[in-house]
Amino acid sequence: MKINEALLKAKKYLLQSSITNLRPSLESEILLAYVLKTTREWLHTWGDQLLHEDDFEKFWHYIELRKNNYPVEYITHQAGFYSKNFYVNSNVLIPRPETELLINSVDFFIQHYQLKNIVEIGTGSGVIAITLALKYPDINIIATDISLQALEVAQINIEKFHTTQNNLKNKITLLHTNLMDSVQSDIDLLISNPPYIAKDYPLEPHVLLEPHTALFGGVQGHEILLQIIQESQKKKIRFLACEIGYDQKEVLQNALTNMGYKADFYKDFAGIDRGFVAQK
Repeated sequence: MKINEALLKAKKYLLQSSITNLRPSLESEILLAYVLKTTREWLHTWGDQLLHEDDFEKFWHYIELRKNNYPVEYITHQAGFYSKNFYVNSNVLIPRPETELLINSVDFFIQHYQLKNIVEIGTGSGVIAITLALKYPDINIIATDISLQALEVAQINIEKFHTTQNNLKNKITLLHTNLMDSVQSDIDLLISNPPYIAKDYPLEPHVLLEPHTALFGGVQGHEILLQIIQESQKKKIRFLACEIGYDQKEVLQNALTNMGYKADFYKDFAGIDRGFVAQK
């Protein structure tokens, strides 16, 4: 079978799926390019070449996984974030474009107040900590997670992007702990994309394949965010930035005000409340 014939067959097969966010042509190309260790552009250029039987079997295995809701990012172990490709597996949340807004939300604070010491709660694959450390050479980050498996993924990404110039291995400290329980040093800024989905909120099947500890924030969803705000106040952290759920602005606004923080909320690309930055 030729490459272009295999792609057409996969596209037609995936079109039979009920997955709402499916992109049959694009995802077929991504998966075949992954199998052949090449690029999508190469597939288009050399579409008339014959596909080896072993490669087709592997490709079709991945197509079957995708048709059954398994995320492409977990198959290829790659996820794009802030123009870089990070390693991911099923032990971590797949980075979303909306979380890039969280990175942008702290730019002013870091630059204007020359913040140096940052803690990230729930680092997962490490994309937030690594992106900040690459953008700001003078900062140090403690990146915490309750999952040892997630910290292993973050370590892989730190090693992937580390150079002698950026010194990532020394700028980012990974810490296995709940929230900030084991953080002893003084912190200027807390940043987090914590679990914030309500326990009974209906999620699509492919999302439910991601780690539940990184998705669900409690019965109502905002419980962990409230804990973060309270712990930040106790530790006298001056600046906070967190991603939030679409319906949590009011309760978090009240909590921040009660803890002495002045907060600004920002919206995502769809115009939905998606996060806040706050300061004392």
